[in-house]
Amino acid sequence: MPEAIPALSAPLASSAFSDLDRHFARFIGRFAEGSAGVAASPLRKEWLQCAAAALSQAMRHGHICLHLAHPPAEWPAGKEGESAFRWPSLSEWFEHLSPAPAVTLARQGGTVSPCTPLTLDESGRLYLSRYYAYEQAVALALLQRSATAGQAVGPRFPEGQEEAREAALSRPFFIISGGPGTGKTTTLVKILTQYLTQYSDHRIALAAPTGKAAARMEEAIRNELGKEPSLLPLAGRFPRAQTLDGLLGTRPMRAQPWHHAGNPLTVDLLVVDEASMIALPLMAKLLAALPPTTRVLLLGDRDQLASVAPGNVLGDLAEAAMDNDSPMAGTLAILRKNYRFGNESTIYRLSELVRDGDAVPALALLEESQREAKDDFAFQPLPAPAELAEKLRPVILKEYRPALLTADPAAALEAFGRFRLLAAVRQGAFGVESLNRLIEELLREAGLLPPRRGGYFAGMPLLITRNDNALNLRNGDIGIILPDPSEPEPADGAPRPLWAWFPGEAETGPRRLSPSRLPESEPAFAMTIHKSQGSEFQRVLMLLPDRDLPILTRELIYTGLTRARTHVELWAPQELLAKGIARRTERHSGLRRALGS
Repeated sequence: MPEAIPALSAPLASSAFSDLDRHFARFIGRFAEGSAGVAASPLRKEWLQCAAAALSQAMRHGHICLHLAHPPAEWPAGKEGESAFRWPSLSEWFEHLSPAPAVTLARQGGTVSPCTPLTLDESGRLYLSRYYAYEQAVALALLQRSATAGQAVGPRFPEGQEEAREAALSRPFFIISGGPGTGKTTTLVKILTQYLTQYSDHRIALAAPTGKAAARMEEAIRNELGKEPSLLPLAGRFPRAQTLDGLLGTRPMRAQPWHHAGNPLTVDLLVVDEASMIALPLMAKLLAALPPTTRVLLLGDRDQLASVAPGNVLGDLAEAAMDNDSPMAGTLAILRKNYRFGNESTIYRLSELVRDGDAVPALALLEESQREAKDDFAFQPLPAPAELAEKLRPVILKEYRPALLTADPAAALEAFGRFRLLAAVRQGAFGVESLNRLIEELLREAGLLPPRRGGYFAGMPLLITRNDNALNLRNGDIGIILPDPSEPEPADGAPRPLWAWFPGEAETGPRRLSPSRLPESEPAFAMTIHKSQGSEFQRVLMLLPDRDLPILTRELIYTGLTRARTHVELWAPQELLAKGIARRTERHSGLRRALGS
C-alpha cells in the first residue's frame, strides 16, 4: 500500500504544486518546533507541510479552506490515473495535526488564536486562521441581523418584483438575485422610493465592488427614475454610488480601512450591487463597519462567476437562505421573469440552458443558429491560431472604427463601450494578452491607429487594474487615450500631448488625466470575462480557449453571454463548450455550515 505522506520530495515535487505552495509548506514546517525549541518528529513535520501545501493549492483554486475528509482533485496523480500517494483518512489528519504548534483546533463559532497560522475546525476543514476569522465574523454578523426579523414562514421565497420589494423592506438583511433584464434595478428603485417616503431622515449608501459596477448602478438607477416622472422629485435624495473600497476608506498598505467596528459608517440602509464579486475579506470588513441597526440589501446574480479571490460569498448566502431550516431562511428573492429578452431570444434561451448545465440542448441551439440566422446570436467553431487574424479583421474593424474616427473623448468613450471582445483566459493564442496585441496590429494596419508614443497611442483603451484614491480611479475603470481637442496644434508640427480620459459627471463631461500619473493598467480592446463583470455592452464577441481548462465552467460561459444587451457572437470548440457547460464551479467553505445550513 502506498504510504500516506511520503517525503517532501515526492508529492511536493509534483507540477500540481506551485513554488508558492512549496514555500508556504516550508514556512509552516518551521512551526513544527515546540516552544522550547525542540524539533517535532520528522513525520509530523511532513504531515504538517503536506497539509499546508494542499491548503495553499486549494486557495489558489478558489477554495476558502481544505476539507481534509476528501482528497483534492489536484492531489498528485499516478501514471495510471490513480492517486500516487494515498490521501489519509480524516482521523489520521486529526491525529497528526491536532498537536501541531501551527494549528488551532476550533469548535463551531469559536475564536482562534492569532499566534497560529492555521485553524482546523471540528468537521475537518483546514483554514488560514485569518480566513477562518473572516468566515466566522460574516456568519455572526448575518445571523444577528437575521435573528431580529424572526423566523420565516414556509419554504417559499419571493420570485416577483412586488414580493421582493415587500420582503426587502421588512427584513434587516436581504438578497435579491436575478440575471440581467429581470428587473433588479426597477425593484431597487421601488424599494428606495418607499424607504425614503417612510424614513425621510434616514441615510442611504449605494455601493458596488468596482468603479465600473458602481457607475453602471448609478446609470441604471438614473435611467429607471427617468421612466417615471412622478419619481423625479425624489431623484435628488438618491445618493451617488461608490466602490466598497471608497465607502470603507480602504488605505494603501493598511489592512484596516478607515471605517471599522470602532469607527462605523453612519448609514441606515446599505445597498450593494454586483454582490457576487464581493470577496470574503471585504464582506467581513464591510459588515464589521456597519452599526447593528443598519439594513443591508445585496443585489446580484448568484449564477454568475464568483469573486476572483477565494470563496463564493453570495452563492453560500443564497444556498443558506434557500434552506428552510437555516436562520437565514426568508432572506432571498430570485427574480426569474426576463423583461429585456423575449422568450424566443437566443441569448436568453442559451444563457438559461448554460446556467442549468443542459449541454445537449445548448449545443442543439448552437447548431440551429448556424442553420438559421438569428438577430441576437451567432456561433462558429474556434478558428485555428494561424487563421485568427483574418477571421477577426472584419469584426474588429467594423466594431472599433467609430470610436477611433472621432476626436471627441466623450463620443469615443461612448462608442468604445458599445462592443467588447471577451476571452476566458489571459495567456495563449486566445488569451487577452495576445488578442490585445493582435487587435492593435489589425487596427494599425488599417490606418486607424497611429504609432505608439512612450507606451501609449491615440485611441488606446485602458483598463485600470489597481485602485488609486488620489485620482479617484478604481480597479475595473475603463478609459481611452486621446489628445485634448480643445488644445491647439503645436506650432512646430509636433503631435499634441496625449491624455487619459475617463467617464465623468454628465454636466462636466469626461475627466482628463496625465497618463504618467495613472496606476497600473492594461489595454482593453479585449478583456477577460472575469474583468467584464459589472459591465454591459451592446454587442459581445466571446472566444473560448482551444484546450480544456478548469476555469472553463458554466458560470464563466453564462457570465460572458449575459454581458451583451443585443447581440452575442460565440467562437468555441463544441466539444470543449459542452464540457464547460457540464462543469460547475465548486468552491469549498464552511460559511453555509456556520450559517446553520
